Amino acid sequence: MFNFLFLLVIVFFIIVYYFVLPAKIGQKRKEISNNSFPKEWVLFLTENVYLYKKLPSQLKKQLHSYIQIFLAEKEFIGKDGIKITEEMKLIVASQACLLLIENNPNPVEPKRSNYFPYLKYIYIYPDRIAHKNKPYQEEYNILLGQSSVGYKSGKDGSILFSWADVLREANNPQYGDNVVLHEFTHQLDQEFGNATGTPRLSNLEKTLVWQKIFRTEYDNLCDAVSKGKETIIDSYGTQNPIEFFAVATEAFFLKSRLLAVYHPLLYEQLSQYYHLDPVIW
Repeated sequence: MFNFLFLLVIVFFIIVYYFVLPAKIGQKRKEISNNSFPKEWVLFLTENVYLYKKLPSQLKKQLHSYIQIFLAEKEFIGKDGIKITEEMKLIVASQACLLLIENNPNPVEPKRSNYFPYLKYIYIYPDRIAHKNKPYQEEYNILLGQSSVGYKSGKDGSILFSWADVLREANNPQYGDNVVLHEFTHQLDQEFGNATGTPRLSNLEKTLVWQKIFRTEYDNLCDAVSKGKETIIDSYGTQNPIEFFAVATEAFFLKSRLLAVYHPLLYEQLSQYYHLDPVIW
């Protein structure tokens, strides 16, 4: 009798977790996305976020829904005395959600991300962040940002940002860097396990093609940097394949034409993954 009741409880929780909760979340998201996007938000983003400004109008409408849901589900926390404002949230959310929108809203191969499901907290610091990876580490690392997911530790995932760098890069594409795109790419990479530089793709064949092309491009970047050559992709990508995926994503959005010309296979992989073609924006 006890075993039967225990089995019923397990079945109940499975039904709630896999069917009831997703249905409620989906309904809530639908309600949020049906709300009108404030005109003052549109004006602010047009004036302050370069990638939003250049985005085609049909993609902006899609982005608006993602931004609203993102803001409803994620918690922003100010650190070291900084006060979180609506404008801060919009600058981060608008760029993070660029990784989720797509040219075809009903693609054959849908995107893997579900609004960065393991991410709960976004911590904003006034400037560069002094951080120790381990408590006993003597020296601090100076960071622009850092991403971690929560499913490994049982805690909610988080991202740290230096606001000075977020603000500097949001409307200045000439720098070629974007810490928001960078850290949220790590979130995509981390969604289904440890980050590897290969996000979850729909089948083994696509995964193997991705890995072959990215490995070749990573090796080429390492070789070029070691010889002191100028590169389209940030040299920080030589750290490891994980960072290479993140800086390649930055180049995909910020240097799309150059990336398409000089790294066509890499551009094609990123275009297929993100379901976007920034060259035509």
